[in-house]
Amino acid sequence: MSVSAEQKQEIITSTYKSSCCRRALLYGALFAKATAEGKKVTLSLEKAEYAEFLSKLIQEFYSKNVEIFRSSKGGRKVYLSFESPSATKYISEIASLEALDVNKIFYPKCTSCLSSFLRGVFVACGRLSDPEKQYSLEFTLGDRAELFADILKNLEMSPLLFNKKTGKTVSFRKGDEIESFCGHARLNGVMFGVIERKITTLARRESQRYLNCVTKNYDRMTAASERQISIITKLDELNLLSSLPEELAVTARMRLDYPDLPLSALAAKMVPAVTKSGLSHRLKRIEKLGESLVFHEDD
Repeated sequence: MSVSAEQKQEIITSTYKSSCCRRALLYGALFAKATAEGKKVTLSLEKAEYAEFLSKLIQEFYSKNVEIFRSSKGGRKVYLSFESPSATKYISEIASLEALDVNKIFYPKCTSCLSSFLRGVFVACGRLSDPEKQYSLEFTLGDRAELFADILKNLEMSPLLFNKKTGKTVSFRKGDEIESFCGHARLNGVMFGVIERKITTLARRESQRYLNCVTKNYDRMTAASERQISIITKLDELNLLSSLPEELAVTARMRLDYPDLPLSALAAKMVPAVTKSGLSHRLKRIEKLGESLVFHEDD
């Protein structure tokens, strides 16, 4: 089951104790997909279970006679049809709105009505991608897309508007925006999924950043070690190690004897023992002196 289907299933199986919230949810679905012709209202949906859920709300608030059917031309769409002068009036009011008027769009009565309205819109026309794969939340609303975008902007969200073959679409492409919508609609499963992905992505980036840092340090240390061993080897071949100060000559021979040891392990083998930083300082001195001796000998 897709993430969209899971969330819609959660919406239609939830309990809505307040009649105002049940009405607001129905208003959301009608706002998203209902059309009116005379007294007849038709609502198109993706699945029969969504139609059955909304038909109960229609019977509660509008009409006892609700028809659920599929098009004779085939297709996956399921249709709800009923007659109601008040529902027709509601759809006409939406069509005539030129600016945002929340009171005419879903008539909020309590603080939960907004969540219910957004849930109704999502059931009717929402499409949500799996947050583990990509951030994408879309609502295909046709001529009502701008009004819905205004509602979301009023909630401090920044939806995008696209013209697609299926109609005008309100869309989100950022995790923060999807998280905000799901918070307002109380779609906790999606919201937590987005948050989890953000945390996982952040952890992955930090891990990769740390790995890159370690790799660069290792490459730098390896290059320095190879350069130092090359110079010490050249000094040994030219019998010039004895020209170094005694402690540097001893250090150089230890480096030749244990070319693969890390500095910390090599420092522990020194007699007397030296610190890692102390050994590093000695090797840099050997490198500097060795270069001058080798170049002088070549001349």
